[in-house]
Amino acid sequence: MTIDPMVTENGIENRRIRIESLGRIIKQLQRPHFEKLIRESIISGIIDITDWTIEAVRALLKVCAEKNLKITLKDGTRYIMLVKYPKDQMLESLANAIKSGEW
Repeated sequence: MTIDPMVTENGIENRRIRIESLGRIIKQLQRPHFEKLIRESIISGIIDITDWTIEAVRALLKVCAEKNLKITLKDGTRYIMLVKYPKDQMLESLANAIKSGEW
């Protein structure tokens, strides 16, 4: 994603808030659209995934892995920063572990 110089810091913050809000209700059928929204919106920073669905977390991790985005996940009181993303099925397993609290 190229950064539009006309996008304000406020605009970026609004996109992040929208993604964080939608992450709580995303289901499997909506995942491709959510992935597209993430691709168009996230550059870096902290993303609060508290109360997100597993499909939303999977979508976020998939896009971040594809684009090698450096984000920090906040899940309740836990903060998770991935240095390197796993591939394929391991990425799905990571999402499951994050949401279950095992990781």
